[in-house]
Amino acid sequence: MIRVYQHGDPAAIAEIFTAAVHQIACEAYSPEQCLAWSAKEPNPEHWRKRCELKRPFVDLTDDGEITGFLELDPDGHIDCAYISPKFARRGIMTRLVEHAVATAFAMRLERVYVEASICARPMFEKLGFTLLAENEVNLGGVKLMNYRMERRTP
Repeated sequence: MIRVYQHGDPAAIAEIFTAAVHQIACEAYSPEQCLAWSAKEPNPEHWRKRCELKRPFVDLTDDGEITGFLELDPDGHIDCAYISPKFARRGIMTRLVEHAVATAFAMRLERVYVEASICARPMFEKLGFTLLAENEVNLGGVKLMNYRMERRTP
């Protein structure tokens, strides 16, 4: 089930973000790059403040456990999209992205766009996103590669 962020979600979201970077993204990024991206310890207060502004979509199991989250900005930008490693490769991120795309297109936006990580690029391509450019991000002096991608209204 997908719903919008609620006030009790930041601890789980912080855990998911940290775990996703250090247990999933580490397959494509170096330990130095992962540490530049995320500290090893989750920061629920940071995510509380961010989520109060961004109001991400969250995916839940039948018993209410948060499996992943995705931020969709008003202009169609997917800013953050992370899945718990415990629930990886079960179609949850696909479901979140498709929900975001449907929401954006229902708002009459012409496109949805993202800066996809190396790990996420294949999933976005399967969902009809096209590659616009390789992008190099500098986080505290550490360079990371990602990909600017978009999906246009059919």
